[in-house]
Amino acid sequence: MKAFALRTVCAAAVLVLAVPINPVLGHEKLDAGLEKARVQSMQDATERFLAALDEEQRAKAMVSLDDSEARTIWSNLPVSMAPRAGVAVADLTAPQRMALHAMISAALSSQGYLKTTTIMWHEDILRDLTDKVIAQLPDDDPRKAEGLAFAANYDAEKFFVRVFGNPIDDDWGWLLTGHHYAASITVSDGKIAFFPLFLGASPQVVPEGRFAGWRIMQHEADRALALLSSLRDNQLKSAVISNEVDAAIFAGPGNQDAHLSQFGITASDLDTSQRRLLYGLVHEYLGDASDEAASRQQAAIDADGLGSLRFAWWGPADEPRGRYMFRVQGPSVLIDYIRERSPDGGYNHVHSILRDPSNDYGAGWLARHYEEKHSD
Repeated sequence: MKAFALRTVCAAAVLVLAVPINPVLGHEKLDAGLEKARVQSMQDATERFLAALDEEQRAKAMVSLDDSEARTIWSNLPVSMAPRAGVAVADLTAPQRMALHAMISAALSSQGYLKTTTIMWHEDILRDLTDKVIAQLPDDDPRKAEGLAFAANYDAEKFFVRVFGNPIDDDWGWLLTGHHYAASITVSDGKIAFFPLFLGASPQVVPEGRFAGWRIMQHEADRALALLSSLRDNQLKSAVISNEVDAAIFAGPGNQDAHLSQFGITASDLDTSQRRLLYGLVHEYLGDASDEAASRQQAAIDADGLGSLRFAWWGPADEPRGRYMFRVQGPSVLIDYIRERSPDGGYNHVHSILRDPSNDYGAGWLARHYEEKHSD
């Protein structure tokens, strides 16, 4: 295993990303008073959003919490490939959009809200880059018309929202989805679930133009690479599953049971510094939610024990810019991150997802079974 080059490349990252997190606890203790206040804030913001809609929009937006199919049909694909239901951002007035963003920000941390809005904004960047490529085609080339039609998918306004149940009740939630994004938020009896949460970007790093160098989801990759670079040869044998990526196991839409296969090295087989790096990676994902929701989830992960938390890697361990995939999994967490092929022939395209195998869609708390379906 050629790990030396990666260790050299990522040495600085290991130092930078070694966050001061207790390797067992990993997060602040849950404060019931703060959690109650957070839920109230989310409830108020969601009520204001629904009140801002007209009657027709509200009918599109509101769905029964018991509608399993509606709750579990989401996608990361462009809208023309996977049509969405609900109210589109494009159809919202400025005051309605302000209410929507207040609802989103009430449920997420500042980090999570900025990742969300950056991914939405990024669609316009993707459209500009795509238009430049299409413009180079001759007018009589049939690919030009086809390309322009498909490029219309890349639009910051093509995101759709639905609210499940009534936010004045104990149990309710909402879903926001569009290209490269899906967030499912559930409130149940004063507790907050934020799974599944899908984040993606193409290009992951903007290669040219006014926004050249801007990047999305870089810290997720950096933290995983830092952990990988810290592993000793005997540990790499457990952590690296294959030199080839197996995209079929990625826990994307419709692959809710991806957690059933166990891969990788356990946290109990890591030293203290390595556990800190692993918990730093987990915290990067949990940190997209509010502090209160993240603290509750971290407590569940801690209760599962170090022997049940795993880290796995697919792809070359010495080529961090090539195609690779990593996973963190345990009874209460599943994180997948994969670099996909990009139009330039490289892998400047990423997909990532956060799940809770025991409580996706808040199913564990709601005592409901949600059988996830593909939307395409």
